[in-house]
Amino acid sequence: MTSADDTLDLASNLHPHGPHPAVVEAARRAELGRYPADTSTLAAEVALSVGVSREQVLITAGATEAVHLALRALLGPGDACTVFTPAFGEYERVAQGAGFTVERHEALPPGFAPPPDDPPRALLTVVANPSSPAGVYVDESVIRRVLRVARGVVLVDAVYEPFVEDAWDANKLVRDGLPVLVIHSFTKLHAIPGLRVGYVTGPAPLIGGLAALQPKWSVSSPAIEAAHAALPLDAERREVVGEVAETREAMHDFFASRGIAVSPSRANFVLAQTGDAPAMRAALLRRGIEVRDCTSFGLPDWVRIATPPAAELRRVLDALGGVLEELA
Repeated sequence: MTSADDTLDLASNLHPHGPHPAVVEAARRAELGRYPADTSTLAAEVALSVGVSREQVLITAGATEAVHLALRALLGPGDACTVFTPAFGEYERVAQGAGFTVERHEALPPGFAPPPDDPPRALLTVVANPSSPAGVYVDESVIRRVLRVARGVVLVDAVYEPFVEDAWDANKLVRDGLPVLVIHSFTKLHAIPGLRVGYVTGPAPLIGGLAALQPKWSVSSPAIEAAHAALPLDAERREVVGEVAETREAMHDFFASRGIAVSPSRANFVLAQTGDAPAMRAALLRRGIEVRDCTSFGLPDWVRIATPPAAELRRVLDALGGVLEELA
């Protein structure tokens, strides 16, 4: 049995090289004896980096807080939220917990296709691009079509966008003045899930509505300091996209050679129909590799596997091969 410290985490979809030392050190230097600083300086830095105004950025405690704030700000009693599924479970959990109706549009693997003849009727439509767990990434024209047919605001969850080769900039929708909120996170690109920090961009009135509901000091001092250090490293961290693409395609080829279906992911993970996902996860964990059992997404035969560091690829493929033989 492998200890937790030795386990290769391929369930969280983080940057394969881990956090940058400068970001870790910045978090360690944070002042803990006083309340966190205002996030306005960080928001101004983010705004400059993505080409929007300061009033179009809100710093949040990760992408999850942005989801909570958006649903609470844009929906009221009896309102509905449209979610393209399978998707991050927090969208539905937050909506249902607040008493909102959830309208699901199935976009199961292998593709994503917003229904042109059945447009979302809800006041808020949530689209992840790339999606999770499938990793499907759609062109700008698709999201603009959703914006044309949707009744209200569209929430674009773009946390995995930095890992996509030749990605289009979702913030362009904000710069064009469209009714959209775009969620970003430092968690994935900078591999700092223990520090909850992200941001959302959108029209100033929408951002103001979210800010009015945000608890004071929701983003901690270590998270703020880490984000200050991380932001100038964004371009350097995004250089991993080529390695991610090569590793992902090697994993796709591995599964295809065994007749195992995979989604056409363009993100930093692979969704594979290996059968009996809980058993697959448990068997891999015994070999020191943690993957995501997708039963909670409604896909009990699928596992989601993050792209490992290139140096670990052979270890991962050997473990997968051994487990597939074992479970067969």
